[in-house]
Amino acid sequence: MSDSSTRTLINLRQLEVLRAVMRYRTTIGAAEELGMSQPAVSNAIKLAETKIGVQLFDRVSNRLQPTPDARVLLADAEPLFRVHEAIQRKAWDLRTGRAGVLRIAATAELSQYLVPAVLNLFLKDHPDVRVALETQRMDDLLESVESGSADVGVAMRPPTRPSLVQDVLVEAQMMCLCPAGDALAAKPVISPFDLRDRTIIGPAPGAPLGALIDAAFERAGDHYNPSIEVRFANVVSVLVDQGLGIGFVDELTARYRAGSASSSHRFSPKVPIKVCGLVVRDRPVSRMGQAFLDKARAFLQDGLGSRRAPAPDGTAPPPPED
Repeated sequence: MSDSSTRTLINLRQLEVLRAVMRYRTTIGAAEELGMSQPAVSNAIKLAETKIGVQLFDRVSNRLQPTPDARVLLADAEPLFRVHEAIQRKAWDLRTGRAGVLRIAATAELSQYLVPAVLNLFLKDHPDVRVALETQRMDDLLESVESGSADVGVAMRPPTRPSLVQDVLVEAQMMCLCPAGDALAAKPVISPFDLRDRTIIGPAPGAPLGALIDAAFERAGDHYNPSIEVRFANVVSVLVDQGLGIGFVDELTARYRAGSASSSHRFSPKVPIKVCGLVVRDRPVSRMGQAFLDKARAFLQDGLGSRRAPAPDGTAPPPPED
């Protein structure tokens, strides 16, 4: 085997430098983030360009613009950074004697409503555990769990990935929110027919949850066309409280939102939404990670499965399905 075939063209530290320069577009900003001198950053860029044999940055108006080659290189290196960051966290936990650390990744809605309630129960049984909660978009959440940056993930209707196991904690459903005093507030169940000529607030039809609502409308012979498209259900709740329309939210948001004047109603045809815990396939789940998921399952199935648990504001839970 020739020397050229085994020669290292770029190492992790150089990739970190390139990543920082891409983020800040200047060597000064990159140097501050990495704790290096500006000349050292400039030299790292030149060395990488010389070894690889391609230009990685164009210098435009005192800014460093990454070339297409640099974008391809760093896109492929991103999983490596995630693994490296996960190892760094584990090493820090070992150094500080904090073997009892639970790292959770959750989407925005679940970070606001579900995770705090479950942590309240979990920490009563595990008072010495340190918790790190990251609120992330779905793609970032999946990668955090895959790389080991998070011990467990919690998400609604996550896309399938071969490397991850989806532990279904409960099957919730889509709900409608009505502003206080709205004519629909007296109806326990709202249908697409009820929403004709009404302002609808909810996920875009092309979004994962929006597609489920759209399919339900089609089953009822109607068409889902929200007037106000919103990505996050907790934002939908705020807009409905402002009287801007009828909102579509998941059952957890409808049930556990605090201080809301709007009323929640079942939607028919039913739109099921699975709430899942996510762990890496073929990798043992940590004891604390499993304990957290068990608490989440019990909390959700008690509150949503049996419909016994009241909302935090004391109002009655929605009635069971017919």
